[in-house]
Amino acid sequence: MLYIIMVVVLQALITITLLMSLIKNRESVLNMLLLYIGVVTLDMGYEYFIIQKFGYESVLYEIPGSLRVFKGLIFLYITTHLIQAKWRDKLKYLIIPLTLVVIHHAIAISAKMLDFSWADLAIKSYKSYFVYYSYYWIACLVVCIYLLTKYRKNITHPAARNFRYLVCYVLTGVLLFWTVYQLGWDTLVYQKIYSLLFLFQFGWILYVYILTYQHKLQEHQNTSQFTIPKETYQYKDLSKIDFEAVQNAITSFYKESHDYLDEEFTLDQLSGYLKISKADLSITFNKHLHSNFHEYTNRSRIQHFKQILLEDPSASVTDLAFQCGFKSKSTFYKYFKKEFHCLPSQLVH
Repeated sequence: MLYIIMVVVLQALITITLLMSLIKNRESVLNMLLLYIGVVTLDMGYEYFIIQKFGYESVLYEIPGSLRVFKGLIFLYITTHLIQAKWRDKLKYLIIPLTLVVIHHAIAISAKMLDFSWADLAIKSYKSYFVYYSYYWIACLVVCIYLLTKYRKNITHPAARNFRYLVCYVLTGVLLFWTVYQLGWDTLVYQKIYSLLFLFQFGWILYVYILTYQHKLQEHQNTSQFTIPKETYQYKDLSKIDFEAVQNAITSFYKESHDYLDEEFTLDQLSGYLKISKADLSITFNKHLHSNFHEYTNRSRIQHFKQILLEDPSASVTDLAFQCGFKSKSTFYKYFKKEFHCLPSQLVH
């Protein structure tokens, strides 16, 4: 019995850890894809454990694992990364109600295993809001498909189309299972088929992950190519570049546009906006702005951060830093200290 309780508590701790990692793992879609694979694996492992210990007819099998409520949030987070939505960070506030679900689940199932007098009441209250779980899951998937379809012309990420198809596949499976349940058919038979279809879903997720990983490597190679001045200058006739015009275009862009505040903003995107080759931009950054693309972008983000913080001194420094495009707090503080030689709190005062 103690072993079973330890497993339940461990699942709750793992779930909360996964929820908290949603805030920290902000660098790319890769983290969210891995997070989803981890969540599904743990959820199915938990379900298998309950079936083996107590059987399909047990009341413990009837209450879904708390990990399931996390899948919809991960899909929404991946979607907002792919469409580069500036409001995606606000999804982290959904962690609070999801954490309460995890705690409630751990208490309810532990009480049942220990045969506490109030165990049935705890499970009943837990099951009461899981009646709406199917609606929540369907709503999340529908929103993902809508966003991926609406912004499909603006999405440059190679994994976006495959991810949209994957979401459609998952939505189809959820709708079929929900229909079987509503019609009162034998859900256990379909549930076994539904579980087997997860193998196909895993293959699809891994394919999307590989595409995303390759895209990330390509971005890194493109960035590295234009951060080494000597290699950039070797094959260019510098006399043909109107450095003043390029410099004015760069400075105007960073003053008038906020696109650089997106954490995935790249030299490719800047080149597309300004209609200037990446080589010319990189040379101008190095020779005339005495910087490089990444450093200039992060310095501009710091200046934007300063402007917002001075307007609202009570704002959260961490939230503002992420809103300004920084992927980690360490990078933010590095550039902030380099620019102002103090901490954000000291700047305000």
